[in-house]
Amino acid sequence: MRVISGRVWYRGRLDPLSVGIDEDGKIAAVRKTLRADESIDHGDALILPGAVDLHVHMREPGLTHKEDFASGTRSAAIGGVTTIAEMPNTVPPVTTADALDGKASALKGRGAVDYALYAAPRSGEAVVRLRKATAFKAYMAPSTGDLQVRPPELESILRESETNRKLVVVHAEDPAKFRARKVVSLADHAEARPKEAETSALALLARVRGNARIHVAHVTSREGLDSLPSGASCEASPLHLFLDTSRTLGTQGKVNPPLRSPADREALWDAFRNGRIDAVASDHAPHTLEEKEAAFDEAPAGAPGVATSFPLLMRRSRAGDLDLGRVVAAMASRPAEILGVPKGAIEVGRDADLIAVDPRRVDTIRAKRLRYKCGWTPFEGMEGCFPTAVYLRGEAVIEDGEPAAEGRGRLLAPST
Repeated sequence: MRVISGRVWYRGRLDPLSVGIDEDGKIAAVRKTLRADESIDHGDALILPGAVDLHVHMREPGLTHKEDFASGTRSAAIGGVTTIAEMPNTVPPVTTADALDGKASALKGRGAVDYALYAAPRSGEAVVRLRKATAFKAYMAPSTGDLQVRPPELESILRESETNRKLVVVHAEDPAKFRARKVVSLADHAEARPKEAETSALALLARVRGNARIHVAHVTSREGLDSLPSGASCEASPLHLFLDTSRTLGTQGKVNPPLRSPADREALWDAFRNGRIDAVASDHAPHTLEEKEAAFDEAPAGAPGVATSFPLLMRRSRAGDLDLGRVVAAMASRPAEILGVPKGAIEVGRDADLIAVDPRRVDTIRAKRLRYKCGWTPFEGMEGCFPTAVYLRGEAVIEDGEPAAEGRGRLLAPST
């Protein structure tokens, strides 16, 4: 049995413990001491469950000049993410069973971390054909790709998903509330796609959801949180928790939904810190610098982020601005629960996906370290606490902060 030791997050607290891992990569025991065939002692470093990112765009197939599955999952591992959920707006989009099977085949054996695949049904009938997807994505407004669904189609997707108990992740913006205006800055973009578009979409979603399992992606405002349908889970992105319209990012800060005002960001951060937001998900959506250098209204929306979510939150925990339990819940246990995968907690029987991190070690975020294919990050120059080691089912994928293995990631079977 392999044993990994340190200050382990177990049953809601840190204790000096050892985690025993069996030959299948499952946690077999958590105790003060364990007899081991192989032992790895991380001393005073924290041993936390690997992060689960509910929202990434690895751009494969069809858009691999921006990112590819191998490079994107390598970056995920660098940031302590051991499971990703991959979005369907690739080329071709994952709207058919053939596209889903083709994508699964193309990604097999190439991921550095485990992964789930979303599909984007265009109707209730398509839900049945796409049942091999882990979950579904529904776009209520245009964004990257042409996957917007109108209210009648959305309602039919939700009804059939309710029957099949499939999770539906919703991009909640109402395009009827968008404002036609010249957009040359982050503030203009926020006014063109205002908070009212978020709250209006959520009100519509509440009316048509029935008993479907829904998860609202990238909430940007306290008003949005106040408008969530009863029982829905939600996520916030570090883009909206750490960045706002006051930053001089230009098109590198252009995302959908937009960055909000400093006051909105602070309100969202307070809501997150106080437990009103279920999960933090990166919305990793890279574009090349050349693409981002277009005029503001022509530049694509999206920014990379899978490698920085956990380090940013861990830094805020180290600074005393965020309870460690919130970091673990938002980045590991709750997203695993939402997605329905055996991840996100250090418990007997779970996959031994583990992070070793020393929060006293604070680094400046630099794009070079993150290994993104696009070569940039909107968090350049900010501080983060990066893992020194990351384990996927007990095997090291990051050692001394550097990639140690690739191709070990597996496609996770849907829970229903």
